[in-house]
Amino acid sequence: GALAAMFLCDNGARVVRLVGHDDEIVRPEPGFALWDRGKEVVMLDSRDLETLHKLSRAADVVIEDIAPGFEKEVMFRAAARANPNLIRATISAYGNAGPLLDEPADHDLVMARMGILANQPSFRGGPIHVVHPVASVGAGLLAALGVTAALLHRERTGAAQRVETSLMAGALLYSPKAIGDNLQPRTMMMSPAGGGPFYSVFECADGEWIQLGCIHSGFVDLAAAVLGIAHLMTDPEFGDGRYPQSETARAKLFNIVANAMRTKPASKWMRIFEDADVPYAPALTTEQAMDDPQIMHNDMIMELDDPLLGMTSLAGLPINLSQTPGNVRGPRASSAVQAADWLSENPDLVKNQAVSAGDNQDELPLHDVKILEAANVIAGPIAGRLLADLGAKIMKLESLYGDISRPAGAGGFVFYNANKRSISVNTRTEQGREIAQRIAAESDVLLANMRPGATDRMGLSSEKLAEINPNLIETHVTAYGWTGPYAHRPGVDPLAQAITGLQRAQGGNGLPPMFLGRLAPCDYTGGAMTALGAVMALFARERTGVAQKVNTNLLSAVTPRAANNPAP
Repeated sequence: GALAAMFLCDNGARVVRLVGHDDEIVRPEPGFALWDRGKEVVMLDSRDLETLHKLSRAADVVIEDIAPGFEKEVMFRAAARANPNLIRATISAYGNAGPLLDEPADHDLVMARMGILANQPSFRGGPIHVVHPVASVGAGLLAALGVTAALLHRERTGAAQRVETSLMAGALLYSPKAIGDNLQPRTMMMSPAGGGPFYSVFECADGEWIQLGCIHSGFVDLAAAVLGIAHLMTDPEFGDGRYPQSETARAKLFNIVANAMRTKPASKWMRIFEDADVPYAPALTTEQAMDDPQIMHNDMIMELDDPLLGMTSLAGLPINLSQTPGNVRGPRASSAVQAADWLSENPDLVKNQAVSAGDNQDELPLHDVKILEAANVIAGPIAGRLLADLGAKIMKLESLYGDISRPAGAGGFVFYNANKRSISVNTRTEQGREIAQRIAAESDVLLANMRPGATDRMGLSSEKLAEINPNLIETHVTAYGWTGPYAHRPGVDPLAQAITGLQRAQGGNGLPPMFLGRLAPCDYTGGAMTALGAVMALFARERTGVAQKVNTNLLSAVTPRAANNPAP
């Protein structure tokens, strides 16, 4: 709940955190220095329903993650009666009904039940602890997305909706499931380093580590050439370098790459890979990441004078809206205001709420939104899937060869791209670019996850889009950001993992970095933030008439987790 409210607070909402007489005003866990920033704190006796009614009439949204129970239902039903236009968002452990209803809302236990801990590689074998709290992060993002979509729906129809999500749903965002009679399971030979010969983290001659991210065969060819092993790639058993013919061949090629990487120090390899356009990243610690030039360029680090921690470096704003940019109001509050005092200080907010049932209450909130998706692999497609689940009509634009991940035929691709239609177009030709432009002209949102400049070459530059459709919202999730020292580089999830310190954190003190291949935390978080940014822009367009550009990136996707270790 705190994370969901943080995203809303950072983007203009006035957020009031309600506490009881026995609750902590300044929560001691360092993460709350981030999650509670900019919020007011109001103290309320939960038995005081009259005051709760008045507070409810001052609110548009209530977000709660309280364990299910009779007292909770009495309290929030009273709030709904006082304000029929109130949007109630509930975050539970496993849902508001079912056999797991009374299980504790612990994200580690939820990740264990969902198979996440058992699916990650480890140095000792068996399930392991995952430092990235994906269940909580996912639930917070889904709640913020649901609330924003509900606000858009209410803005258009006058109808308030209830939003429900759970830690289980948050965990499943990072662990998609898809089974079918004709769906072949994809075997992934994972190790702590990764397993893919050109898609793993490797030790260099100086003991530093570099992650490679050669997601397609073209990048494999570039990497093999500069590693000096191109002549070995003619062996048929290695395939295209991504999919060797057997596990024996995979292990053999992995060792060839690992041995080559040990011949030079990391600094030299980075210069070589940079010049050759090979996807790579150094495996940094969290402390090193805070001084990374691209992270600094993206304004991902800011300082607040926290009432408990003092001057503290925290994550900045991960979603950038060009016309209605977010703003951090300030550090978290050091004290609470009594509810009666807060109400007397804000009389204009409390008003009598008329019932406004609105029209089309059963319609999904994005049912009339059209989206052109030009995206591959995970981050962009998962954003499109989340928007499609909210009712948006998605047209997925693919090359003649299809999405990079389509040939693998794995369950992930099926999951990311459900609820969509696809069209295959060669945008390298004038005719293909005209087709893409015709679709864009009738769309509300362009959703893309390519390197900066790639959509320009497809005929979908910002200038052309403004000409053919001034109301179009551009939404981009890049690897590193739209501008900056790394913006030109190819990038994928494990490279963002490496730069932001996630791999070092998962590996642990004194151990090598660990590649969280199945989890792909930066992809899924980045995709969810992209969907959230798109809906915030749709809401802004509905209220102000302004269309704008939305940017986020895989480096910024570490923002929710970065709160666990603020650097004083």
